[in-house]
Amino acid sequence: MEEKNERYLNVTLKNSQDDCDNEQVCISIVGILKNLKRFFALWVSVSIIVSILALVGSALMKQDEYKQMVSLVSFTYDGVEKGLDPNGNKFNVNTVKSPQIIEAAFEELDIPIEKLESVRKNIYFEGIIPQDTAERLTAYKNIFEESSGGSQLTAVDKIIEETYYPTQYKVYFDYASTGLDAKEAAALLNQMLECYSEYFLEVYGYNGALGSSLSALDYQDYDYAEAVDLFDSTLSRLSTYVKQVSSTDTTRFRSTETGQTFADLTETISTIRNLDLERIASYVTLNTITKDKDSLLTYYQFKVEDLQRRQVICQENLASINESIANYEKNTIMMFGANGSENMNVSASEASEQYDRLFNMKTDAQNELSTTIQSINLYNKRIERLTASTAINSATMKAKVEEDLSKLNSQVNILIDVVNRTADDYYKTVVFSKAYNILVPANASFGSVAKQAVSDSMMTIIIIDALIFVIYFAAAVIVSCMQEYKKAHAAEGTDADKEETEEKPEKKVTKNEKSKNTK
Repeated sequence: MEEKNERYLNVTLKNSQDDCDNEQVCISIVGILKNLKRFFALWVSVSIIVSILALVGSALMKQDEYKQMVSLVSFTYDGVEKGLDPNGNKFNVNTVKSPQIIEAAFEELDIPIEKLESVRKNIYFEGIIPQDTAERLTAYKNIFEESSGGSQLTAVDKIIEETYYPTQYKVYFDYASTGLDAKEAAALLNQMLECYSEYFLEVYGYNGALGSSLSALDYQDYDYAEAVDLFDSTLSRLSTYVKQVSSTDTTRFRSTETGQTFADLTETISTIRNLDLERIASYVTLNTITKDKDSLLTYYQFKVEDLQRRQVICQENLASINESIANYEKNTIMMFGANGSENMNVSASEASEQYDRLFNMKTDAQNELSTTIQSINLYNKRIERLTASTAINSATMKAKVEEDLSKLNSQVNILIDVVNRTADDYYKTVVFSKAYNILVPANASFGSVAKQAVSDSMMTIIIIDALIFVIYFAAAVIVSCMQEYKKAHAAEGTDADKEETEEKPEKKVTKNEKSKNTK
C-alpha cells in the first residue's frame, strides 16, 4: 500500500547568533489551520457565552439608562424653518411639556398630580438637523478657524445664512425617578403629545376665547338702545374675524361640520346686521323706546364725548402719517454707464416697503376717522330725538322690542357657534392638518429595550470577541509550534540511530577468504 504524501508549508525561524546555529523553530501553516479547525467549536462557544455575559452585565450596570422613552414629532407650518410659531413669534418647543399639557395628560390617565414636576423635569428635546446642513455648517466653521481677514468674514456670513431651526424633534422621557413603569411612561408620553396637538389648534387655530367673549354679556342688563349697540359690536367683531380667517383660504373651503363657506358666513352676518338689527334699531330709535330716558340720555352724551376724543386722536395720527410721507426720502439708486458713455452718473428714486406701509397706515387712519365722525353724528341725532320726544312708551312696544331682541340673541349665538365650528374645521383640515405630527410614538416593548441594550454594549462585545479571537489564534499557533517541535526532535532521534548503525557495519566474508581459512 502506497503511503499518502502530504505537502506541508513550513516557516522556519532561525536564531541569528553563531552559538545558536542549531536552534530553530518550524511553524507549519497547515498545522495552524488544522488547530484552528480543531479549536473552532470551543472558540465559538466561548465567544457566545462571554458576549451574552457582557450584554447582561452592561444591561444591569446601565439599567436606569434604559428607562427612557423616545418619540419623534415634526412641525411643518410656514415660519417654523425661521424659528417662528404660526403667529410669527419665537417658537419654543418646551411648550410641549408645559404644566397645563402634562396636567391634561394626567387627568386622562388618572395619574396623581403630585408626579407632575418630576415628570416635567425629566422630559427634554433634541432638534434634528439634516445631514447636508450639518456638513455645510461644519465646512464654514473650518474655513473660519483656518482663515483670516476677508475669508473669515465670508465664512461668518455663510454661517449666519445657514442658521438652521429644526423642524423635527426627538422627545426623551427618563422615567427612572418618576415611579412609573415602562407601559405607564409610554402611555403618558403619547398622551402628552396628543394633548399638545389639541393645545396647538386652540392657540394657533380658532380663537375660542373670541366666541366666549362675544356671548359673555347679557343684553338684558342694558337699555334697549345699548343692547342694539352691543349686538352691533358683536356682529362687527365676528365679521372682522371671519374676513381675517378667510383671507388665507385659497381653496374656497366648505366645512364638513357645518356645510358653510366663509363667504356664506359673511353673507349671514351681513344679513342679520343690515336687516334684523337695523329693524330693531330703527324701531327703538324712532319711537324713543327706553327703560330709563334720563339714563339713556346720559349714555348718549358720554358716547359723544368719548367719540370726540377718539376723533382728535385719529386726526393727530393722520396728520403725523401725512407728515412722515411728505418728509420720507425714497431710496436712491445710482446707475453707472459703460466706459465712453455720456451718462456716467444717473440716479433714480425708488419707493421701499416702509413707504408703502405708510400709505397703508394712512388709509386705515382715514377709515377710522371717518367711522368715528359718523358715530358722533348718529349719537347726536339720537340725543336730539330723545330730548325732543314726549311720548310715553307703552308696555306693548317694550314687549315687542324685548321679543325681537330675544330672537336676535338666539340668532347671534347660533351664528357664533357655526363660525366657531367652521373655523375650527378649517384649521384642523386645511391650515394645520400637517402642522404638527407625531411621527414615531413612544414604545414600551421589550424588543426596543433589548435593541438599545445591544446597541450600547456592542463596542464592548466587539472588543472582548476580538481579544478572544487573538487568544484562539495564538493558541493554535503555539500548539502547532509544539507539535512541529516534537516532530523535529523525533526525527533527530531517528537520524542518530541510523548514523550509529552505519558506523558499525557487519563484516562480510567472501568465498576466497573462506577457502584460505579452510586450507
